[in-house]
Amino acid sequence: MAWSARRGLAAVTTTTLLCGTALLTGPVTAHANPANCASTFNLFIPGTWETNENADPNQPVGMLAPVAAAIEAQNGARAQIYTLPYMASAFDNGHTYADSKTDAVNKATAVLKSYADKCRGTKITITGYSQGADAAGDLASAIGNARGPVEADQVLGVALIADPGAGTKGAATVGPKTSGEGIAGPRSQGMGTLSGRVASICDPKDLYCSIRKGANPFLGSLGSILSKTPGTTGADQGGGGNAAVAAALTSDFSGADLPGLGSNVDALGRQLSGTGTGGTVDVHQVADTATSLSKTLSPLADLLQSGAANTAATSTLAAAPVGTPEHAAAQVLTTASHADLTGALDSVATIANTAAKLSHNGTTILPAAAPEISQLAGTAATLGDQIAPVAATPADALSSASSVLSVLKPTVVVDQALNVVTGVTALDIPAILHNLIVLPQTIAAGDVRAARDAARELNVQFEPLVKMVAGVDLKWISQILAIIPDPSGYTQIAALVTSILGNVDVIKLANIAGQAQEIAWAAADKLFPPPGVLPDPVGAAAQTAALLPLGLDLASVAANMLTGKVGKTDPALLGNQTNPVGNAITTQAQTLDLAGLAGSVSTMARSQGAEDLAQVVGEGLTAASFFASGAHQSYQNLVVDNAGRNAIEWVSDWLNLQITRAV
Repeated sequence: MAWSARRGLAAVTTTTLLCGTALLTGPVTAHANPANCASTFNLFIPGTWETNENADPNQPVGMLAPVAAAIEAQNGARAQIYTLPYMASAFDNGHTYADSKTDAVNKATAVLKSYADKCRGTKITITGYSQGADAAGDLASAIGNARGPVEADQVLGVALIADPGAGTKGAATVGPKTSGEGIAGPRSQGMGTLSGRVASICDPKDLYCSIRKGANPFLGSLGSILSKTPGTTGADQGGGGNAAVAAALTSDFSGADLPGLGSNVDALGRQLSGTGTGGTVDVHQVADTATSLSKTLSPLADLLQSGAANTAATSTLAAAPVGTPEHAAAQVLTTASHADLTGALDSVATIANTAAKLSHNGTTILPAAAPEISQLAGTAATLGDQIAPVAATPADALSSASSVLSVLKPTVVVDQALNVVTGVTALDIPAILHNLIVLPQTIAAGDVRAARDAARELNVQFEPLVKMVAGVDLKWISQILAIIPDPSGYTQIAALVTSILGNVDVIKLANIAGQAQEIAWAAADKLFPPPGVLPDPVGAAAQTAALLPLGLDLASVAANMLTGKVGKTDPALLGNQTNPVGNAITTQAQTLDLAGLAGSVSTMARSQGAEDLAQVVGEGLTAASFFASGAHQSYQNLVVDNAGRNAIEWVSDWLNLQITRAV
């Protein structure tokens, strides 16, 4: 990367000033390096999905690639560039985000220790972006507090871009000031003796590194859980509710071969028929093929059963341009919903288990005509019918869909659960309860004016509820909400209300109220016509008669909602509450007193926190804000100093300055 003379001058002047401070200057003492060792070792940790465990460490990638190129261009062989290969994933390979970040920290620690042991005079820089900044910041904190793989005086500088741990003491903010902190929360021990050598850059619009958790209790709690909780395969499996949330949001498509689904089923049929093998069947091969099919079908079936693949989420994906992974994912979800995936999993399990049992009994080759093989061949034929809709999906769509399907759970949860939390605050539950009681009574009494007014009010009151129900799998979301710790009580209230609403036929209630309003209006018009028109009591009576079955339907459907006897959330899932709001919620959960709960919901809706949360949603917060918002991807456009440099240019110039001064 070429740097202009103006930019080079700016690097010397504005870097020294660093927004009015002179904090970010590293040690200047140079040391002789052993033979074949570069003067500086520059570690780069890419962000989520920018690299993988098998990537070439000598090939810079992603957001930080221009920074690596700038250092190499200015320093040549004096600076070794190392881009860390690690999981760099988030809930898409059977591991949580926390698993992936831990992998990054462990591998970076090993790399630094190995290089420092070999090249004792070498100075070090560390640069991370997004998840890579999360890992790099943890590593810097460990080094600064004498718990790292190298001594603090070996580190020239640490640059963190979009750090989920933003706000950590000792990390100097470069560029625009933010109003919040990182979604994972600041590191409690700070940067220690590295304070002044850690630069942190965050776009104020990037919720990954700048969120006001006090005003966003749900998203803040969820962000902490998702960023810090290991999966069930991690070292710490005692995370309780947090682990349950993480597990609920993790899909494992790493072993899935969606494009090969149809061909693998065909191959299984050929293997069982003895085609091409002289009529003999290798049961080892059959077991392997069936097991492979199970790895493909399991995450897809789990996704469909989770609630993430609901109509609203699928419709959103389908609205993406044809040819995109999102549109392909919608195709796969639609066809999979028409397949019998549960039956298909049973079929492949039967085939795999039977073949494995035969093998264990010493039988590895059988004639295709053997009774056991004939039975398995029949099961394989059934399997073909069970997955036919998915297998018929174009291979290119199946191939590109995996990247979207693998992260659909957390994407939908962040989007939909946040809408539920804010949607609950928009519900006037006391008024809804009142009108659900009044409307059937006024219909039974033949009071068409009162029925009309009650139905009209219900329609207005139901509007936010119907909108919320149409876009969310309430039962699934309530299960997620119920196990998210949130001392404010907001999330527990939302979980309880959502759990109850998940068992209510909201759409039917709304339809009945709408029909009742239309009929009551017509009846009222006949009884109370405009001036000059005679009343029509006979016509009004006919209209009123048509209201009666609606009143009975409404009373029947509403009864469960009014009594709360529609199934309840286990109070144990609401967490151990120690504040009065939490205690009240737990009591209401045990009795399912929805009318009593309405008071808590109304209080929550009037609070400043709820207003701030609703405002965030109103500004267009979606799941992408947590994982990769537009702001999160645009640091090459974020101007951070009065010389007009963007974040990438600033980091390049600053690190080059530290390297030049050291060597």
